[in-house]
Amino acid sequence: MATMGPHVAAFRCILHVGAAALALSVAGGARADTLVLNPVQDASIFTGTPTSDSLAEGSGDYLWLSTTAEGLARRALLRFDLGAVPPGSVLRSARLVLYESRSRTDHPVAVHRLLASWTEGPANAGGSGTGVAASNGDVTWRLRSHPTLPWQQPGGDHLPNASATTLVGLPNQTYAWADAPGLVADVQQWVNAPADNHGWILIGDETNAQSAKRFESRNNAVAVNRPRLELVFDPPAPPAEGDVPLPLWALALLAATLGWRLQTRP
Repeated sequence: MATMGPHVAAFRCILHVGAAALALSVAGGARADTLVLNPVQDASIFTGTPTSDSLAEGSGDYLWLSTTAEGLARRALLRFDLGAVPPGSVLRSARLVLYESRSRTDHPVAVHRLLASWTEGPANAGGSGTGVAASNGDVTWRLRSHPTLPWQQPGGDHLPNASATTLVGLPNQTYAWADAPGLVADVQQWVNAPADNHGWILIGDETNAQSAKRFESRNNAVAVNRPRLELVFDPPAPPAEGDVPLPLWALALLAATLGWRLQTRP
């Protein structure tokens, strides 16, 4: 039986080491962190009549959307604190989840990125869905913080194009706006520039009367039904200390080069 020469044996050994190093490098690059967040702010705003522009719902159990039988349109605002995501992280996915507890019709609900700050405020109309008179700090259709800070555009300053849209139908179940490129881009922008994080505004059917929807808010007694944002991201690599070791892919390349040189030696 033929035996391997020392050069061939060394070459094979180095190749095995290189392959293992490369595999470890690929596996190491697959690491991702997950995070589930509840909003730090949420509120509903109302319009439809001149007096309804000053109605608010900041601290109630519910978020309201779309249009009532009286023609009162409602929108919901949410903002999440992303401070737990390390700076320099790269988002893989973002999933916004809400629980719908009341519905009149099935229709798409769009999520738009807000462009200005707003405050939640103390207004609480219970389960009426019509709001109450705004107090100091409430957000309304015309004011991002009552009584002095206006929106540039009544109804909330937001990007015209939706970041994500999903069809919301029957009540008493959760709905998700999941992995839309715009949603991921919004969160990535907020991680990169936290001062830009003003949250989202949800807009439903504001054309047809009696299209109203109700979602559970962050103040709802049932914690599992509160809005949440589910994130998957790659955190930044930790900073090197002292001597910087070669990355595993470089060790694999070095091993292959040494093996080739050993193989070609006379």
